[in-house]
Amino acid sequence: MRSFEETRQVNCTVEEMFDIVLDIEAYPLFLPWVSGATLLTRESGELTAELIADLAGSRHSFKTIDRFVANKLIEIRLLEGPFRFLESIWTFDAMEDGTCKVHFSIEFEFRSMMLDLVASPIFSTACKSMVQAFEQRALELKAC
Repeated sequence: MRSFEETRQVNCTVEEMFDIVLDIEAYPLFLPWVSGATLLTRESGELTAELIADLAGSRHSFKTIDRFVANKLIEIRLLEGPFRFLESIWTFDAMEDGTCKVHFSIEFEFRSMMLDLVASPIFSTACKSMVQAFEQRALELKAC
């Protein structure tokens, strides 16, 4: 199983960063490994989504259930897809100066050993730039 986590203080409010992370349908606009994203359902505190990831020259679709507490926490768990396990957590803490401390963690393992060997390095690299990509998106939207 592979894992990664990062904590970073960003020059955005908690609300701005939370909204950008929860805007799943915009992911293909700023996450290079995501070629498609569809919001399937949305209820109070929970949504399901399908992402299409371009990994190692092939496309892989996966579905997640995302549970959230507005402006505090987003917990993402795999429903189906090429992973044996996928879990990610985002937390958002307001700082006194109006900025936001973002914490992102992810653990994953692909189902197929071959896909794990080929795609894990690519997906790991994507995970390591995840918080920066969302911060950059916020700056592009001039949300911060």
